[in-house]
Amino acid sequence: MLAEHLVYSAAIAIVAGMIFFRYTGRDCSWIIVVVAYLPDMDKIAGPVLRHFFGITMIFGYTIHRGVFHTVAMMFLFALIIAVLLHPFGIRYFDAIIFTAIGTGAHLLEDALVYPAGYMYLWPFSRDKAGLAWLSTGLNEENYTATFFHIANTEVLLIGLALLAAAALIRTRIEGPGWIRWYMPESVYQSFFGKKTV
Repeated sequence: MLAEHLVYSAAIAIVAGMIFFRYTGRDCSWIIVVVAYLPDMDKIAGPVLRHFFGITMIFGYTIHRGVFHTVAMMFLFALIIAVLLHPFGIRYFDAIIFTAIGTGAHLLEDALVYPAGYMYLWPFSRDKAGLAWLSTGLNEENYTATFFHIANTEVLLIGLALLAAAALIRTRIEGPGWIRWYMPESVYQSFFGKKTV
């Protein structure tokens, strides 16, 4: 799921940004793409926390693969990112919403591919859950990264189709100016020759 998280989170960011911009006049949906891999930090967090800080447990569980793939961590990530981005002018509310969407998207994407993979709904439920029955029959056993060893071709193609559809829908509704939220001002001006609002 290396490349797939990037593609799916970008598609979700485009649509979420469009809706958020319509009601608030702001769009920080790039945060969704930036935080797309936060739950996978549990791969390195366990050894780092154990080795440098002597921390072996979080929320009463031994730190292992999947411990960051929970609703509890989604909200914790949202609060941490909001505090980190506030000095850069990002409102707390915006950062919390988009970080929750980004990490939640990661959890949903994993649940679609890996049946009964993690306790996604912890602390509300300790059951391991998965939504692989919604997908095209892909699961952890037959998921293989076939596209340059970074993505499953089938999952990636579906994601690219969703990304293209999201971009087309937003462009149809808002015009091409929405892209300004995803690039520096100088890059936007060189492509479109006008200042953003």
